[in-house]
Amino acid sequence: MGALLFTAVMSGADGAAGKAAELARQTLARELGIGPDAVRVITVSAAEWPDTSLGCPRRGTQVSPVVTSGHRVVLEARGSTYAVHVAGPRAVLCAGSAAEPRIMAATRLADLARQDLATRLGIDPAAVKTASVQPRSWPDASLGCPKPGMSYAQVVTPGFLIELEAQGRTYRYHSDRKRIVPCGTADR
Repeated sequence: MGALLFTAVMSGADGAAGKAAELARQTLARELGIGPDAVRVITVSAAEWPDTSLGCPRRGTQVSPVVTSGHRVVLEARGSTYAVHVAGPRAVLCAGSAAEPRIMAATRLADLARQDLATRLGIDPAAVKTASVQPRSWPDASLGCPKPGMSYAQVVTPGFLIELEAQGRTYRYHSDRKRIVPCGTADR
């Protein structure tokens, strides 16, 4: 399976999320006429849809009003982001996902964090791996990383917790939707 770079939610100890990600990769690769290795998984999250369309209704297709559980898999290929909804052995490529702007922001911010960490460590950015990017709301404009002597606007700030791996250590960055802030290391 391709590298699982961004993980919003990985559900199921039985590997259901991993199986959904692999099926989504194969489905998108087939649709685009490329190899599955050219498809990168960005997020996998558990989902429930109100009917059998898996949240991706197609004109002229009948659906049953049955709550359907599965996974929403966001993928990147050829510089574009795609959403594939998976339920059991069925995968549906969805057009025009509402989450795409958020996912694109997360991807851009993770890339900025990788570049920043590589510069700080004096290493090639390719040696920095993205372990996870998770949506977060920070309690104030410090993004959860206040600096001594500074004051911050007391406003809940949506953003991301970005974890990177380099040289055998895990580094944390916090972000809003525009900037990144290095926020220490985490030993696993």
